Amino acid sequence: KTADTAAIRCTEDTGHLCRAAHFHEMATPPGGQGQGGQGLFNLLASMQSVENLRAQNAANAQSLQEQLQVLSATQQARDLLDRQRLALAQAIAQTQQQLAQQSQTSSAKQGQHLPPPLTPGPQGHSASTSRTSSPLPVQVGPPLGMHSGGASSSAAGAAAAPKRDAPQVETKKTDAEPEEEVPRCHLHRKQNKACKFCKAYYQNEEERQQKLAQERIAALEKWKEGSVNHSGKGLGPEDKAPLPNFPNFPTVWSDRIQKNDYFLNTLSNMTIGEVKGIIAQAEACDTEWRAEKTLDLEPSAFMSCIYRLLQTQLNEGELKGLLKNRSPFVRCAGFIYIRMGMHHERYWELLSDALMDNEEFNPFPSRGSETMSVGQYAEQLLTKDKYVDLPLPRIPVAQRKAINKRMVLYGQFRKRYAANLEVLDRFKETGVKVEICTLDGEWLTGETSESPSKGQCKTLKVAMADGEEQDVSLGMLITPSASGNSTDLTRSRGRSAEELLEKFESQQRDAALATGKDYCKTSGQHTLRVGGVPFVAGVKRKDMDSVRPLETEEEARQARRNMPSMEHQAKLAAIESKYCARVGSGAGSRSSNLDGPERMRLG
Repeated sequence: KTADTAAIRCTEDTGHLCRAAHFHEMATPPGGQGQGGQGLFNLLASMQSVENLRAQNAANAQSLQEQLQVLSATQQARDLLDRQRLALAQAIAQTQQQLAQQSQTSSAKQGQHLPPPLTPGPQGHSASTSRTSSPLPVQVGPPLGMHSGGASSSAAGAAAAPKRDAPQVETKKTDAEPEEEVPRCHLHRKQNKACKFCKAYYQNEEERQQKLAQERIAALEKWKEGSVNHSGKGLGPEDKAPLPNFPNFPTVWSDRIQKNDYFLNTLSNMTIGEVKGIIAQAEACDTEWRAEKTLDLEPSAFMSCIYRLLQTQLNEGELKGLLKNRSPFVRCAGFIYIRMGMHHERYWELLSDALMDNEEFNPFPSRGSETMSVGQYAEQLLTKDKYVDLPLPRIPVAQRKAINKRMVLYGQFRKRYAANLEVLDRFKETGVKVEICTLDGEWLTGETSESPSKGQCKTLKVAMADGEEQDVSLGMLITPSASGNSTDLTRSRGRSAEELLEKFESQQRDAALATGKDYCKTSGQHTLRVGGVPFVAGVKRKDMDSVRPLETEEEARQARRNMPSMEHQAKLAAIESKYCARVGSGAGSRSSNLDGPERMRLG
């Protein structure tokens, strides 16, 4: 109304101005035409300002009308919300009344007396003070902005809440109750079997320890169930294999690799395929190398590439591609990737097939080492705690015992694998009767169902007696024959697992003992760097020579025990020269000494 009134007033003022301008023009004389023109210009400017004010007033009126519409819509929403709250309160009251009636009827049937239904008192409290019949607090009305559907669902949930939540509160109370602690005996510091207080205390302690042990077992089983997410078992070819040991990578080596110019400028920008190409061109598996124009040792390209692969985190398919590559250096890089980054439960799963790899290569030519097979290289990663100077992740004792127990069989397996490769034509036809040695040293019967595979480590698919088919390495099966030679590992079983395990344990016991002066006064080998040049200390000369076979060492040790040592022989020679040389000329010398003058020798 105010805006309309203002518009009417503006229209009237404009009309008055127009009439005034007309009268002014009529009254202006012909000689004062200049002054009249200036007045007309001022009059038109005033009219324009009035028109602008009118348009502004119309816009203000429109905005006021929109605000009134919003206020009316808000008022309607509030009214609807009040109605919903009222309906919800009525539904809650009806539900409480029905529950009270049902409780009264049930108690009447059982002959028990229950208090009357709850009725609000003058101060808002219930008339009954019984804990069993007091309802749980219920929130009346949903928060602002809730739709009608949400209100009805909350009402239904509140109606069903007393039936569902009441027993849960009781169970929580019983679970939260602390266990009664039996006090220690106040008479005896040590357990007295005749004292009833000591009996009660130690019996309670034993029960508590049993409960703790059960909790530990349950936690261990729960951890084993979740080992798929932790260790990576059961992953697909496109799934990333977890690396729980990579955060424990030696800090010194990690800093050296990341600060290396070759790693920063070249490897950090390469893809996985390019890194594999650099590893395939490597000539050694060493951890360090010395540049041409300097004496300082830097991380080798081989180790830097492995660190780059650990940063990238390969998936299962890419990891299997590393292990099946034609280049032995790429396969060895995959072995170190597994040993340095992956969980210890997957070591045997991923490295056991590589133990039969018989390809010969020299992993450390700069250290003067001899050639070895890829299988022996993988065996050293499983049995040793260090890779050259790089510490490897620790393997638990139980896992290491299981690995060592299985590893004693693989020396014989490799020999049998090489022997079976020479008679590979024997397995071209299917249905050949074979015997298979399991990882625990047990022998099972079966027959071949396919010809040997064409991979690096050849296997045979064998159908077992129970119908199950397994891929078995050539080093773990024989073709038994009644007239076979005992030394032919393709026909005979060779030495049993018990004998090999006993020999391994005896070697371990002998390694813990020292004979004569064959002991180590220091903790072992130490590498000192002087001006960038490494010096090895703490190693005896005989240990730096090539390792001889075990039988030769045992024979040499037995011979040293039987024959006298060099020091003992030198002492005997000195005694003999001192006393035995004067026996013949004893009388003559004695007489000459008595006749001649006495001489005193100094020094």
